Amino acid sequence: MKKIFIFSILLVSASSIFAQKFNQSREFKVIRVNEEISSHIVVGEPIEYVDISTKNIVGDIPIKNILRIKPLERDSSAKFNDGDTLAMLTVVSERYKIQFNCVYTTDRNLATSNVDLKTDEMASYMNENVDMPQSQMRKLAWTIWNSGNKYFDVSREAYRIRITLNNIYTYRGFFFIDVSIKNKTKIEYDVDQIRFKVEDKRYSKATNFQQIEVEPILSINEGKKFTKEYRNIYVFEKFTFPDEKVFTVEVAEQQVSGRTVILRIDYTDILNADSFSRSLF
Repeated sequence: MKKIFIFSILLVSASSIFAQKFNQSREFKVIRVNEEISSHIVVGEPIEYVDISTKNIVGDIPIKNILRIKPLERDSSAKFNDGDTLAMLTVVSERYKIQFNCVYTTDRNLATSNVDLKTDEMASYMNENVDMPQSQMRKLAWTIWNSGNKYFDVSREAYRIRITLNNIYTYRGFFFIDVSIKNKTKIEYDVDQIRFKVEDKRYSKATNFQQIEVEPILSINEGKKFTKEYRNIYVFEKFTFPDEKVFTVEVAEQQVSGRTVILRIDYTDILNADSFSRSLF
């Protein structure tokens, strides 16, 4: 009986040590919060999901890869105490996830204003809703940017503004469309909007003119003004359309009398999209 009792004590001790080590291995990162300070968590790729376990913390995503949080302000009778854990915060990006303990501090100078996360600080996560991370899209787009042109005869000019198709690449379920614009005037071009549509090749009064707007998932150049040249690569989910329709890129200037130029890309050009090869890398 004594041996059994001793064995039980050893077993409980071992379990306690194991549980302690297990909890230590699962320690969450701590972020210190205060009502007067906004805490920003910056991730290297778009944030897909956020969970805040209590209503003590509020947050939003002002930019797609930045989460901003702050404790809810309380009246004097319900103030938080220094060191209180206010919530468990879970952040999931396209490929990674991480969890934080949000710990309250009464000293605003000790509050965490910025957390710049590196991927090696986060746990890997297979997100079934993400076919390709945007970081990989950008890498492939910049690879195209640094490669030579594959198209030379798909262009359009109006108001001495020429828009040209440089490349179309396909990878997995996506199109990468590389377009450049050359301004042959001395007047700066101020882009109002760039729209992408699939529309009928010919306009006829006898039939309804049909057009479908297509939104890019990503582009690598956020500039809106240029004097001489502009270039961008747009990423789309792979699409198809019948031969009687055409894919258009419409670039419009901001002024009321702004210069608008439209590039028309036939389906045959889409079909000639190149695939990524080792020579590109």
